[in-house]
Amino acid sequence: MAEESTQPLEQQAHHDGSVTARTRLTPVSEVKRGSIIVPPTTVVPVIFVPGIMGSNLRDAKTKESVWNTNSTVSILLQWIFRSASTRQSKLAPKNAEVDTTGKWYGKSATVHDEKDGEARGQGTTSRAFYGDFVRWLDDHLNGNDKATAQGVPSPWNAMVNKGIDAWNPEKMPQALTQENADFAWDNFFCPVHVQGYNWLQSNGESGKDLAKVIKDVIAQWNGKPDGKDGAVFKCEKVILVSHSMGGLVTRAAVHPDFGAAADLVLGIVHGEQPANGAAAAYHHCRSGYGGVSGWVLGRNAAQVTAVFANSPGAMELLPNQQYPAKWLKARVGSNPAAVLELPETDPYVEIYLQKNPWWRLIDPSLIDPSKKLHQPWVAYYKQVNIVAQFHRSLATTYHPQTYAHYGADTKKYPAWGDLVWHSETGVGVDQSELLLAKPAEGSNPVSVLAGQTLRFSIVDPQEVGYPQPGDGTVPACSGEAPNVQGGGSVKQSFRLTGFEHQGAYDNDAVQQSTLYAIGMLLQQAHEL
Repeated sequence: MAEESTQPLEQQAHHDGSVTARTRLTPVSEVKRGSIIVPPTTVVPVIFVPGIMGSNLRDAKTKESVWNTNSTVSILLQWIFRSASTRQSKLAPKNAEVDTTGKWYGKSATVHDEKDGEARGQGTTSRAFYGDFVRWLDDHLNGNDKATAQGVPSPWNAMVNKGIDAWNPEKMPQALTQENADFAWDNFFCPVHVQGYNWLQSNGESGKDLAKVIKDVIAQWNGKPDGKDGAVFKCEKVILVSHSMGGLVTRAAVHPDFGAAADLVLGIVHGEQPANGAAAAYHHCRSGYGGVSGWVLGRNAAQVTAVFANSPGAMELLPNQQYPAKWLKARVGSNPAAVLELPETDPYVEIYLQKNPWWRLIDPSLIDPSKKLHQPWVAYYKQVNIVAQFHRSLATTYHPQTYAHYGADTKKYPAWGDLVWHSETGVGVDQSELLLAKPAEGSNPVSVLAGQTLRFSIVDPQEVGYPQPGDGTVPACSGEAPNVQGGGSVKQSFRLTGFEHQGAYDNDAVQQSTLYAIGMLLQQAHEL
């Protein structure tokens, strides 16, 4: 009798994780058997949480789109001609909600059509900003052909027994073994979901919202028939991958004071997180955004402040109490030494709630261009208290299985770690005088001192006089905070270069280190 052999059958993978294949009846004498690969039934969904402004928003009552990130052109056309007053009205935290009607990202390993994409939350976020990465991640975690009998190699195989030094690990590097790679690939189905949030409201509230989504995603997969002999999927935990502000949201989702969903999360991978804030937020509020971004996000202080001063979510990107002290500086004349350095200990009292000095964060006259607030400064004061409470509650708390990566580029993408105001003129000025100096009327940030007027402008990061590493937005002093302050909860942190903040997840090192972190997290799932 001839020896039996196998021949792979052509299979089709479906969005629910099941696979199907066609075969035909053959005579008993036929010794070639058809074979298929059965995918795992243990599901660990990966939920990607975007950065600020990466989520689509709409008016909660009218359902009118107020922040459409389907493409760069769409968001530009939506906001290029909007006044400060319109920005305040349209982007009010209490009036906004997540819009689920964004564009489909396109086909990937477990997402076959627009309906699948909608079910995975793709409509809530920006296809332009994140679509390519999410599709890449879904393909790699599940394989375009993972469920084919020819066999698809684990995406972690290329990392097996190789050092991860190229990613500049800040803790003792641990290489993936073949056993690690095989375990992750053979035992887990990892469909990729996406979840936007209302980035205008406090990240504590968004964390609560995300915790509900985590429960819903687990319920969606747990007990679901997998199409194989009545078997069902088992799903108990998810993995979270964040970008920028999404790091604050994911941390809030697992924090006991907010979402309290830590037991439902296997681990978190943070990318470019402003863990302790970013001085760029102060700059944008005082000077607006530059380039094309300014036409959307606000070209000047008036346009930015109208949204920023009324949105705790945005203000939670400011340097917090954990940020290095004395980050706000002022120099006068040719003297490289700072004449003014703030804060000593409390940025909220010393900077954010200062109403009159020229170096204040908020010009009170710009808070309420729509004239809808009874007491604009009182309303702003309350928002700052919400921000301070969120920062103090979140503090240095991280999920016990945390991985992180961040940008620390000093040449191409420096970022404000210290923010320096400079005046070309000024003689004999000391800190006490600068602390009390007020802006000249209608000429902010010109300050008036006894006998002289000083015209200040913010120095670019590369002109500060010492390195300001970052990714163009988040400084390394904040990106490295999880590793510095997170203790044993942070298993690894990668200090990277070569990418700009918004496009970080298009960078190969960012993608590969994220894939590595997910592979390592899956090793914790032996009991799932």
